[in-house]
Amino acid sequence: MTIFDPFYRFLAAMGYTHPLHPPLTHVTIGLVVAAFIFGLGGVLLHRPQLAASARHCLVLAWVFLWPTILLGFMDWQHFYHGAWMFPIIAKICLAAFLSIVLSLGLILLYKGQTESRVLPVIYTLGFLAVVGLGYFGGQIVFGGAAKVTPEGAQTEIFLAGKQIFLEDCQACHRKGGNVVLRQYPLEGSDKLADFDTFLAFIRDPRLDDGTKGPMPDFAQDEISGEQAMELYQYLIQAFGKPPPSG
Repeated sequence: MTIFDPFYRFLAAMGYTHPLHPPLTHVTIGLVVAAFIFGLGGVLLHRPQLAASARHCLVLAWVFLWPTILLGFMDWQHFYHGAWMFPIIAKICLAAFLSIVLSLGLILLYKGQTESRVLPVIYTLGFLAVVGLGYFGGQIVFGGAAKVTPEGAQTEIFLAGKQIFLEDCQACHRKGGNVVLRQYPLEGSDKLADFDTFLAFIRDPRLDDGTKGPMPDFAQDEISGEQAMELYQYLIQAFGKPPPSG
């Protein structure tokens, strides 16, 4: 339970269940990339108009960066329970670096040094930072599913279950683990023993001692019985084996 959960429940009641961070991230990344392209064009083509556009994009990128970071922190606490996953650590470091770089650029502009040779360097460093942010963001979104190939006649069910896993489960259960409670990995879990056990667990997740864990309840209107079966078929093929030793 985090202080942001009531806000996310309010959004869910309004029909919005996705993270808040990605849409604003694209705005910030787009502005930094545009600053790099315009800045590079201004230097190579000797076009003052392009250089001015680069400066405007830098200012807007700095403005949008802070709400992007705030929403990223909120999503991290709500969807990942503040788990220190490597891609998230990398994104935090890169976001801090980007904030320093953009702030230095803003200081130069504030001081009227619009022709400073440092600005192209700032545009380049900002571009490299957002490339890294995009890469590790992709690792979080797409790097959590098992890379296994289903066999037999379960391919469609497997793919449907995989999509549900990517949308609702992989944030905390990357590659069959558990980034929130490492002692409860998904891989080899006794909750995958049979479908009835699995269904009962996702409807009312409980720890071994019977207490309520951090995993949210997935009610019928969130994951239907048919979707639960699709998810179960994917999980037992991808992770229904003993966890690796050590």
